[in-house]
Amino acid sequence: MQTIAQSVDIKPDYTTIRFYSKVKDYKKGVPDIEKIQLKKADLNKIVSLLGEDFYTDKEITAITDKVWLALIDPKKFDYVFKDIAVQSIPNWNKKNFKGEIVIEPNPFLAKWTTSQNDIIYFKEALGQLLTHFKLMAYSEEAKDTKKALKRMFATENYKFRPIRGNDWPSFYLNSVNAVINPKKLTALMSNFDFFICKSESTDTLIELFAKMDWHFCLPEK
Repeated sequence: MQTIAQSVDIKPDYTTIRFYSKVKDYKKGVPDIEKIQLKKADLNKIVSLLGEDFYTDKEITAITDKVWLALIDPKKFDYVFKDIAVQSIPNWNKKNFKGEIVIEPNPFLAKWTTSQNDIIYFKEALGQLLTHFKLMAYSEEAKDTKKALKRMFATENYKFRPIRGNDWPSFYLNSVNAVINPKKLTALMSNFDFFICKSESTDTLIELFAKMDWHFCLPEK
């Protein structure tokens, strides 16, 4: 039987992909993980609290190992876990006007190279990978928030109200909370990033993400 983790990690068809980088010179070395207080055990706790109902303990450990490697050594992550690095890119399989799928060959190394600083890279890398594993999402418009909720494990079976003309992601997620709070679930957000967790875990997750200067809160009403 295929596990949930295996269903997420599907090997791309590289014969349909053309690799091309806009980055002329990648950064050398590795990000400074000491710039944040988040430790690997903290990351494991985040993955566990968000994914314990969808992944086995072994899968949670494996996800933690992969994400941690992306944080501390993006170049190595791109090489060792190329399939995930590629598939975690938003709309990675979208074709251009020529009908081609064009992808950066070193997605996380490029992300680190172009990030303003290491802390921003850590947030973007973690968010991108947790989104890949369907434990988190990013959306700048309410309509995309609604679509993202259907892709997330925690809310894929819920039905939420239609989008309204004056909706913002925060307003829409507030209405989502009205639906999922009775089920002891809560949506938390930081700008355009958000996740769904057990209501009893909100304080712990807020504290854990704050260790990397990432501050989540309840969506605005």
